Amino acid sequence: MNYYQFSTEDLAADDYFKEWVSSPGPETEAFWTEFLREYPERYYQVAEARQLVAGLREIQHQPALTENVDAIWNRIETTLESSRPMPVERWLTGPRAWKVAAAVLLILGVAWVGRQHLRKVDFPAPELAQTRAEWVETLNEASQIMHIQLADGSRVDLQKGGRLRYRKDLAGAQREVYLTGEAFFDVTKNPKKPFVVYANGLVTKVLGTSFRIKAPVDAPTVTVDVKTGRVSVYPNQPSRVHDPESKGMVLMPNQQVVFQREAETLNKQLVERPLPLIPKKDMQRFVFEDASVDRVFTAIERAYGIDIIFDEEVMQYCTLTMSIDSEDLFQKLDVICKVLDARYKLIDAQIVIYSKGCPKPG
Repeated sequence: MNYYQFSTEDLAADDYFKEWVSSPGPETEAFWTEFLREYPERYYQVAEARQLVAGLREIQHQPALTENVDAIWNRIETTLESSRPMPVERWLTGPRAWKVAAAVLLILGVAWVGRQHLRKVDFPAPELAQTRAEWVETLNEASQIMHIQLADGSRVDLQKGGRLRYRKDLAGAQREVYLTGEAFFDVTKNPKKPFVVYANGLVTKVLGTSFRIKAPVDAPTVTVDVKTGRVSVYPNQPSRVHDPESKGMVLMPNQQVVFQREAETLNKQLVERPLPLIPKKDMQRFVFEDASVDRVFTAIERAYGIDIIFDEEVMQYCTLTMSIDSEDLFQKLDVICKVLDARYKLIDAQIVIYSKGCPKPG
């Protein structure tokens, strides 16, 4: 369950959350404490949801309030029935009813009931709540890219509509930022203090590198493209997994990962247009005369940092004479495969060559 995406009403309607509020045990206490540790910016939303749960339970036992709510419920039921031909049971008979009841509670302004209840519950605010002023939130409402310089020297290029939230001094064991939208990061290297980006349920962790994250707020996917260095990515849904990073993967330059938010799966692949990792002057080496395919493929691998898999025995007699220094990676592969009557396929950020081989010379 990806609770990070839940609204206040969603949380108030969730059984596991309600169990924590109503009758907390060691398991639920540990789970939600860890959730707030990983998502400190969700503290106030969680606090409001707790108030709703407590208030909703309290309000059911107050006849006067129930009578005042009847008219509102009638209007809500009429609306729900017009959009979905299903009977609507009153009060807390399911998640949908909980969410609607939460809305009613907010409309009536009786969340004070929950607050009175919560005063009896030990629910300390995390460090974020105590030092709220130390956090900076930036929203790019302009049409051009916004350049943000962080305290450690790292640079963030925030695209239009993007939102970035971070500690002003990047204090803590990690340099943590929270992103919604698209941004390019050029991170200053610090082996002792990893740089971590939280974006729609996906964590991107680096020591010092450059990469791009696309995490539109309502999109079903999050994409991370790596330009330089190494990047570790993994889902960050609160879970009982001891080491969530072990469930992720490491990306190298010219690789990207697509994170499916609903299924919480990761798919590694090549970026749309891989760029050379070697100086431009060295690209002149892509001029071959009667060269073995092994030599050609090795040159491409080194230039782009991408593995090329082929059957060396089948292609042992294949040679190439050509100049492909000006083409991009996929154009190079198209030319090579056309000459060799072969084809290629992209599988898990690797290039696989399929060929029937070449005739043995004279």
